[in-house]
Amino acid sequence: MGVQAPPGLLGIHTNFPGAVRPDVTAAVQSGGPAPSGLDDEETRLYEKLRDFWATDVAYALELATHPQTLYGIADSPVGLAAWMLDHDATSLALIARVFDGQAEGLTRDDVLDNITHYWLTNTGISSGRLYWENKFGFFDPKGVSIPVAVSVFPDELYQVPQSWAEQAYPNLIYYNKVDKGGHFAAWEQPQLFSEEVRAGLRSLR
Repeated sequence: MGVQAPPGLLGIHTNFPGAVRPDVTAAVQSGGPAPSGLDDEETRLYEKLRDFWATDVAYALELATHPQTLYGIADSPVGLAAWMLDHDATSLALIARVFDGQAEGLTRDDVLDNITHYWLTNTGISSGRLYWENKFGFFDPKGVSIPVAVSVFPDELYQVPQSWAEQAYPNLIYYNKVDKGGHFAAWEQPQLFSEEVRAGLRSLR
């Protein structure tokens, strides 16, 4: 929506900004050394993205190139649950803590309800077509010129530095780091997420 900027769209809020510098993306995908000139925060970000690309991006590449190959999960609730829980190490760790008794964020019922929702609606495969239809790089700037609010959650796949957000979004109107939440922030931390959306877009009211 931000790229298309249809009439009436005043601005967007995102907690997964496309704002990684092109030289960093190239280094991540090639497995090469970090670009020169990165500060400590940017170097840590490069290393996190490099590790994700090396070990955990396969699920996204599968969905982007062969989305229908996973048709087996439409026939097996156990297969669907396994795919949803363990497609990347970060998501698995955040979900597993719920079953280890930690109360932060999601509950066991939240996780099981989510899987059940996909099972009953038979949308385990079709929901992944986003990866097939998306032609942009995962983390690349996408040319958004309308006002943008960015919330940075600590357990997201990466935490964009404010300087990168400013470069990617020339009309950045809000940038804030919060103390909890991850990739599925709206699901994990709905109160905090809604507060961030309101704060981020308040100036456009």
